[in-house]
Amino acid sequence: MRYLIYLLRLAVGGFFIFSGYVKAVDPMGTGFKMKEYFEVFTEYLPALTPLWDLCAQFALPISVLMIVGEMALGITLILGVLPRLTLWGYALLIGFFTILTGFSAYTGKVTDCGCFGDFLKLKPIETFMKDVVLCVLVLLLFLGRKHIATFFKNTWAMAIAGIFTVACLGFSLRNVYDEPMFDFRPFKAGADICEGKKLEGLDPGEKQIFYTLVKQGSSETKEVESKQYLAQKMYEDKSWSIDKAKTREVMIREAQLPKIKDFSIRLPDGTDIADAFLARPGYQFIVSCYDLDNADREGFKRIAAFLRDAAQDNVAAIGVTNADLTQINPLAEGIYPFYSLDATPAKTMIRANPGLVLVKDCHVVQKWNSGHLPTWQDLKSQYRIEKQPAAASLDAPVEATQAADTTAIQ
Repeated sequence: MRYLIYLLRLAVGGFFIFSGYVKAVDPMGTGFKMKEYFEVFTEYLPALTPLWDLCAQFALPISVLMIVGEMALGITLILGVLPRLTLWGYALLIGFFTILTGFSAYTGKVTDCGCFGDFLKLKPIETFMKDVVLCVLVLLLFLGRKHIATFFKNTWAMAIAGIFTVACLGFSLRNVYDEPMFDFRPFKAGADICEGKKLEGLDPGEKQIFYTLVKQGSSETKEVESKQYLAQKMYEDKSWSIDKAKTREVMIREAQLPKIKDFSIRLPDGTDIADAFLARPGYQFIVSCYDLDNADREGFKRIAAFLRDAAQDNVAAIGVTNADLTQINPLAEGIYPFYSLDATPAKTMIRANPGLVLVKDCHVVQKWNSGHLPTWQDLKSQYRIEKQPAAASLDAPVEATQAADTTAIQ
């Protein structure tokens, strides 16, 4: 039993440290996911709406505490520090995770729990089963708790656990106040946005559709699969009709989605100019703001000053936001225009609010938090950026631009 508990300590503790670490790489992503949970909870437990609203407001601090706690419990279990407190901490944390993932699996809401951040995406039922297994393992640790002992003197073990916990907190906060040290998202540096948007070559998936046929003048019904219905030309028999309310679908294989979806940059009239923007040659910038109410207003000023210098070398910039354009455009100080982009792709592209993204020939070059901008001269020297030809305007509809280009060629 002693050796079994020893192996379980290493396995469970190591798993929690790994799970916490990949979330600590991007605490804001975990915060977004927790906020999504709290917002959905208001639909199912409306009586606790004030509590869910408060939790949603503090989703990021809650997430940081949860992440640090996860890694701290991992190291204390491995070291054998405070075994009773550690095991009760595990029980509370894994119970909390199991409720979340069980909720997702049962309701189909919040389709990714964020258990491993953007490092690894799991389906709700997979994450729920993972947490059930962890519950069993924690129960075994409770049963064998008398075999949990420290590897070192208790003072040394406590010191190691304390230093580790402080380091985890520092690492998490570093990734809150600056761009994540490691980026597992589809807009990471070096990513090809055009390639990520493509639908070609993706698995369209497979599903079966079943029709319920009702015989006219009677209560007789039968269910047939759509392919059989068409192959046998059953629609020609007018004595049977389809009850559309009872049509059902069975998913065989889900369709494969592009890595970058919903990247639609829109003019006020709804025209999508994303492809026109990405087709412009050379370097250009994207200023992203996914939440104007909570955005750093000083950050806009720093970005505007930076882009004012970049404009001298004809390096163009646009802003993307889900906010009202009339409210946010004054923050650009007339240096660049803002266009509409949904909040999800905006916050996926860069966690900073606002943040700056450098793009060249459809590829993401680098990203910066508005509080950690380089100087234009340093950036220009680093990437050997020379003065570029003036960029084409994006305010004209794409179709009109293409027509003008065709006329010019002819």
